Amino acid sequence: MKSVLCFPLFILLIVSMHMGWAFAAEKPSIEKGRLLFNSQSLSGATSGKSCAECHPGGAGLENAWKNQNLAGQVNTCIAGPLKGLKLDENSIEMQSVIMYIRSLKPQH
Repeated sequence: MKSVLCFPLFILLIVSMHMGWAFAAEKPSIEKGRLLFNSQSLSGATSGKSCAECHPGGAGLENAWKNQNLAGQVNTCIAGPLKGLKLDENSIEMQSVIMYIRSLKPQH
């Protein structure tokens, strides 16, 4: 009888651990932002370009962290030069790209 009760608990533990790791992977991060910044398919881009092609190594973005509408500027680039679809400003992808751009802030 004990083993009958333990097995469902074991399965529940495995499933909850798996779900927890899946949720942890869904957080915005600088690394995810860096990957997206260098991706030629960011938000369905069809131009064959990435953010990094116009801003290699973050060139020209050193003061972007000051921009009060950084998400809007990112979407302008996605919809314009990259020929992609604007990202939801609250999406993990947008938050990650913003985190990456802000990480380019010069350290004094």
